[in-house]
Amino acid sequence: MGTAELQKEIKRLLGKLKWSQKRLGRELYYFKYEDDDEKEIQRYEENVKKHLSRESTKIEVLHNYIDLIAQHEESKKLDIIFPRYIRTSVLSARMEDGMKDISKLIGKLISE
Repeated sequence: MGTAELQKEIKRLLGKLKWSQKRLGRELYYFKYEDDDEKEIQRYEENVKKHLSRESTKIEVLHNYIDLIAQHEESKKLDIIFPRYIRTSVLSARMEDGMKDISKLIGKLISE
């Protein structure tokens, strides 16, 4: 998936969770830090909004957002599928690539 597709997928996931983009920023901040610095929280909220609207956002940043959403307790309570393959050292490189391709295909199918 490219940047635009990932941004659309994140927004779809936020809709299912009934979260705003600001809420995602806040959750991201709490995931990384243990304090309640309101200025920093607001900065994270604004950064998320920018990352979800700019074409220049790095794909890695968007993947981190999806990973955070997938790990959050609220998403585990819903019927949400996260088709993202995480490499292991158990399978051969060819099998790993195949699993990644399958995950991408599933992602395309469920986001249509």
